Amino acid sequence: MKTVAIIGFGDMGEQMAPHLVAAGYEVRISDTDPAKRQRAAALGASVHPTPAEAARGAQLTLGLVMSDDIPAAYLGPDGILAGAPRDSLVVVCSTTTPELLHRAVSAAPAGVTVLDAPIVGGVKYARERGITFLVGAAPEVHERARPVLETLGKVRHVGELGAGVAYKLITNVAVMAAEAGIREALDLADHLGQDYDTALDLMAVGPMAAVVARARDTTNPRPLRRSAEDDDTLLAAVPDPARQLPISHAAAGRLWEAVTANDGSEPDFVDLTRRTTARAEFRG
Repeated sequence: MKTVAIIGFGDMGEQMAPHLVAAGYEVRISDTDPAKRQRAAALGASVHPTPAEAARGAQLTLGLVMSDDIPAAYLGPDGILAGAPRDSLVVVCSTTTPELLHRAVSAAPAGVTVLDAPIVGGVKYARERGITFLVGAAPEVHERARPVLETLGKVRHVGELGAGVAYKLITNVAVMAAEAGIREALDLADHLGQDYDTALDLMAVGPMAAVVARARDTTNPRPLRRSAEDDDTLLAAVPDPARQLPISHAAAGRLWEAVTANDGSEPDFVDLTRRTTARAEFRG
């Protein structure tokens, strides 16, 4: 397996593609952003106008799009599944819902195998080959995909098809609660007139240490909007999120409030620890 397509040359794809090129893979890229397509070409990848065209010459295709973009990226005449050749693998790396994964699986033509492998870890980890793929697939399918995925990071086979998506959503319940919890803790610091840095230092003494370190890490950029969108994806996985996932439901509201705190400005994840995402009365 020497030809790999990447659909979505965004924050993660741009960090992952160089590892594949360095390992000798022919890399085929599709992205809707012209600037990203130029950077992909400069890397040595071939650039294609649609996901279908990129997938057409690939033995394995990595889908690195946000959950809401899955229908456009995978389905229809320009989607991955319209171009994926027989005997190829299509890997859904998005944090998504079982329903959207099922739509992709159901649309796969004969001979094309879809598996799920959501990613744990951000841009910094993709750059350092430190991400982990949560693979949901039959054992023989996992073994076929493993060499490519191990070029990019660690691989954990968590079960049959769909298990990767399920476990990523399960872990995100705790992750999203912790992220929104940092912002809410600082909201209380605002109300009590206390210092952000001291509050964060004290939170980092205990079990929140890793979460606080991630929130303060400027070397691992992630738009805060992506966290809020992932929380929305999580809520879409159940029929009654306000009752079934009440903490995640509340967390999504606070994250979106932080995302939209400043008109015309897109906050990064690190801004959760800054007054730019505070409640309006404390934002000065």
